[in-house]
Amino acid sequence: MMPRKKRRTILIISILLVIIAIVSAIVVIYLTTDMFKSSDILFAKYIGQNMENLENVYHEIEKDDYRELMKQNKHTIENKVKVNYTENMGTTSENTKNPINQLKLTINGQVDNQNQYNYENIELLNRDEKVANVELIQNQNLSGIKFSDLFEQFLLVNNEESTEVLGESALVDKIDFNEFKEALQFSQEEKAEISKKYMNIINSNVAKENYSKQKDQIIQINQKKVNVNAYTLIVTKEQMNHIYIKILEELKQDEVILSKVDKIQATWEKYQLEEGNLREQFTNSIEELITEITKNNIGQDEAKITVYENYHNTVRTVIQSPEYEITVDVLSLQTENYIQISYQDRKEEKQYMLTYKKEAEEKTISFKNITGEKTIEYSFSNNQKISGNACHKNMIAKYEDDSNRVEAVIEQDINIVDNFNEMITFEEGKTINLNEMEEGQRQAVIQQVSQSVSEKVNELATNVISGEDLLAVLKTIGFIPNRQTIEGNGVTETEKNRFNSKYEILQGENLESEEILNLIEAIKENFVTIEVVSDRELRMKLDRFNKNEEMAKTLTTFIEGNRGKKYSTKVEYDKETGLVNGILLTMLEK
Repeated sequence: MMPRKKRRTILIISILLVIIAIVSAIVVIYLTTDMFKSSDILFAKYIGQNMENLENVYHEIEKDDYRELMKQNKHTIENKVKVNYTENMGTTSENTKNPINQLKLTINGQVDNQNQYNYENIELLNRDEKVANVELIQNQNLSGIKFSDLFEQFLLVNNEESTEVLGESALVDKIDFNEFKEALQFSQEEKAEISKKYMNIINSNVAKENYSKQKDQIIQINQKKVNVNAYTLIVTKEQMNHIYIKILEELKQDEVILSKVDKIQATWEKYQLEEGNLREQFTNSIEELITEITKNNIGQDEAKITVYENYHNTVRTVIQSPEYEITVDVLSLQTENYIQISYQDRKEEKQYMLTYKKEAEEKTISFKNITGEKTIEYSFSNNQKISGNACHKNMIAKYEDDSNRVEAVIEQDINIVDNFNEMITFEEGKTINLNEMEEGQRQAVIQQVSQSVSEKVNELATNVISGEDLLAVLKTIGFIPNRQTIEGNGVTETEKNRFNSKYEILQGENLESEEILNLIEAIKENFVTIEVVSDRELRMKLDRFNKNEEMAKTLTTFIEGNRGKKYSTKVEYDKETGLVNGILLTMLEK
């Protein structure tokens, strides 16, 4: 028989082990479940999940394994773009006869990212007949463009010197937008620090009595019933604004956030996109917001924030006040991912909804604007199917309101290849390198190309699709204001743009006499008279409805008598109509 002392020792050890097991179980339950946690702690836990939910959705939208494969391998791309425009849908006057419906754009290319090579052949077809063609090549440090139905040669430019040759607009092609994205990325430690810091501000300024919990509720997300627990915080307008101000005061000096602002500043400065101190602008904006909140910090109206949780995952967050309501829904299922951010303006009866949805291989992003009984929706869907080294994408960009629809259908086929069947490169004798030209010669070439392209655009506007037809589509989708005239002067926006574009491309510096003679020929249909401004300046007056051939001959004779001189030209506008009404011609000093 076991001695009594030994039995007692074993009993004590057993009791201790049981106690340790119970305590361990309680700790595990506390850490892994919501048992024993107060409403304020659970509220903070689940509202903090929103940042993670939004980040997960962003990564899912961005994720594309085939795109990563394209970066590492040679591939060919074939794109077909078709626009379908329907106006007055569902009525007796429904119309699908806009000429844009007869057009098709094809963009076929070859890409080798590893060797910095990219070729694109762009064709515009009208009823399957080619009406315009542009080819683009980027090969190592050279970029080229050829208007194939106008010229036989590629215009080349050295990428490093493209800004000097083509102007600041060329800078956009050099921008690596990933640098901006990387500047805004937060590490896990930074996200944890931010979450803790700002939730502490809320918790330290709100009493526990302001929090509550409701168990086993049913809500509906994307037409699906979801069982949830709800955690609610109720504060007055003054309390809410007090919290806002505390958060903004902290944000103004938060070095984690400000360091990101500094990184954006450095990136902007690299590409010469912004002037001024971005950190200073950021903090000044916060000060202005604090001042605005302080001015309106009156009232005992209640604001309510409710977080809904399903199996320890935040599925809905609702912020309600007398002026507005914000709702964020997130639902992740095996076959579907869904997120919707909704803002409702109670005073103006407006609602905005941003929605992302993924079902199987199809991803859709949409933005909906509801004002009263009128609904406008923009959406983009992408259905991607991968088979071995081939990828097919069916993409649809769509605008739709109560009576109109504009839909761009894009079919894309991508194939990973070992080698291109026929690699398109710059052929000797079929290129013009702008970097190797004198300034005057270069400007003459650019002007000649610009003039030919302008004439081609006018031809397309006359024979393929008029400015009015294109304008109707752009107005429908909201790209330009829906105004027919320019402040009552009787000139439509289309007429103004068409008239002005003919002359704006004629501006230039260090132009040779031959270029000025070409200019006179280009403007003679609207050239009416000459004004002498100074001993070196002449103003060529233009009129939309008149011309003076004798005056054009007089100026031609003058320029021919001063060959060897160089000139600059600058267009001038009528203040009332906005139309070009003159070109200032300046003879440059040697």
